[in-house]
Amino acid sequence: MTPRERELLQGMGNCYAACHGTFDETVAMVAGSRGRSVSDVRATLTDLRTRCGLEPEFLELRARVPLEFPY
Repeated sequence: MTPRERELLQGMGNCYAACHGTFDETVAMVAGSRGRSVSDVRATLTDLRTRCGLEPEFLELRARVPLEFPY
């Protein structure tokens, strides 16, 4: 996981903790704050799940958002 990807996952957890929004709302907030498109954030989350889904760091950061979030 790259530092930029780690920041993205941390941002997802931080945004969700701040407002408990839906997946779409959280992705939009993270995309806006990182200067990225919503589709880019979604694609990165999907790629991370595929590449890093069993890594302890990914699982720790992933645990900060609801399991219903599709990544």
